[in-house]
Amino acid sequence: MQEPLEPAGEADAVSPKTSQLPTIPDHQIIRLIGSGSGGDVWLAKNALGTYRAVKIVQERSFKQRRPFEREFNGVLKFEPVSRLHDGLVNVLHVGHNEAAGYFYYVMELADDIATGRLIIPECYYPRTLEYDFRQRGRLPIGECVRLGAAVASALGFLHRHGLIHRDIKPSNIILVNGFPKLADLGLVTELSETTTRVGTEGFMPPEGAGTAQADIYSLGKVLYEISTGLDRNDYPTLPTPLADTAEDRDLVSFNRIVLNACRGDTSRRYQTAEELLTALLSFQFSHCNPGRERFNLRIIKIIGIVGAVVGFMVVIAAVWRLLWLLEHGP
Repeated sequence: MQEPLEPAGEADAVSPKTSQLPTIPDHQIIRLIGSGSGGDVWLAKNALGTYRAVKIVQERSFKQRRPFEREFNGVLKFEPVSRLHDGLVNVLHVGHNEAAGYFYYVMELADDIATGRLIIPECYYPRTLEYDFRQRGRLPIGECVRLGAAVASALGFLHRHGLIHRDIKPSNIILVNGFPKLADLGLVTELSETTTRVGTEGFMPPEGAGTAQADIYSLGKVLYEISTGLDRNDYPTLPTPLADTAEDRDLVSFNRIVLNACRGDTSRRYQTAEELLTALLSFQFSHCNPGRERFNLRIIKIIGIVGAVVGFMVVIAAVWRLLWLLEHGP
């Protein structure tokens, strides 16, 4: 993954490293915004003045050629489907110079943490789920459900096209127009790929990455972190103390979905991303639907009022009967 870099000051908004970079057709490279073992991500502006993210991967950055080829092949497989689902980061262009030993790809840019889609180059810092989690801690259950459903839908789409992500974690989920999208394509590969230990410890299942169920496990760990406010390595612990509030009761119920996504025994884990999506949507409509809650409250109030009226009428009838008996005798 690429760790986001702190915003640059005005004096160094254009990095001196840009002079050493390959030329990206129709794009002006502005400054480095993310860096990691798989390559660097740069803020760039295209010929229309639109800001983009450009990842440049140099073969010389790897000790062996295999990881370099793996990432390039993953991008090639991901690019055709990336623009077909709202939950996948859009890959807009891919370039490869085998002789010079590098490739690059142009992507849509994540929101800025402060200004959203208004991009101020010298201040830009990408908004990821990890950033939101670190700033806010435990997220409301309703938000966790919506975010989980969006990513599960994207995962199901990716799996149906024969691909797996293999590195799902909060830092690899970006927000674009406030909507979560799976990003960082460094480990994307075909479902037929042999199970491997690539991925991030704590988010990777016991059996290793390389299957659709492994991606589901990783998403389950993401949902664990953002719903509890705890680290993935604290799983399956819940925060203490839990109060008798609607939010904490929903957390306990929501945690059953997390447990089913993170089962060590794959036969007890959700078998597909669609199963996880269905569980999240069912939870949303049964627990986190404000309209339903308001409707239920209105029904309870109506029942209470009707009960009070019926009780009052029973009392009046009893008093009337008593007075009649007193007047007319038994």
